[in-house]
Amino acid sequence: MSEKRVVPLAPEETLAGYDRWAGSYDAMANPMVAATELVLDRAPLDCTGLDVVELGCGTGRNIARVLDGGARSYLGVDGSPGMLARARAENADPRVRFVDGDLHGTLDLGARFDLALIVLVLEHVRALDPLFANLRRALRDGGRLRIVEIHPDLVANGTVAHFDDAGAEVRFTSTAHAPDDLAAALARAGLTVEHLRAWTADELAEVPKVAKHRGRAVVLDLTARG
Repeated sequence: MSEKRVVPLAPEETLAGYDRWAGSYDAMANPMVAATELVLDRAPLDCTGLDVVELGCGTGRNIARVLDGGARSYLGVDGSPGMLARARAENADPRVRFVDGDLHGTLDLGARFDLALIVLVLEHVRALDPLFANLRRALRDGGRLRIVEIHPDLVANGTVAHFDDAGAEVRFTSTAHAPDDLAAALARAGLTVEHLRAWTADELAEVPKVAKHRGRAVVLDLTARG
């Protein structure tokens, strides 16, 4: 049997890649999505009465979690029209709205928020400072940020976002951001890390395809405050 053809995407093709992936994204078994969902099950968001913004919301897979957690409102931001179209089609709750916004550019979200959420996004962000500066402007004083990402050690060793398309494996170009680099970039934006944890494959071993990484950190979980 011949090996599957691999199609690498350049960084500037990331959003177009997610447009291609949008139609099948929620139907595919994705071990890193499952791993981050398990982390959020075990260490839940505290959303009661809060205005929440999610940067890189994709198809809106975290919306139910946020609303069920008692959030007052939710704003999803993403630069992929295809992913946002899926999110809008699946979420008609009046507490929910969406903004088409490139996370690498200047974002004017037109509101202030109590909690910001970033999940499985930072591997696609080469320069952290613009993103975190946008985020700090969007957070109310004392507001919180929760980041749940593929651990940078995994990214550095080749675990990156990818999907099957027309018989080929499409692989995104990804950047590994070390925890110290994240903390420094957050500090430059006026955000202070309050909690940092690495979840290991042993802790998340019930997720298919994660158990093979036993003994290694697979998910980075960070909370910061403005």
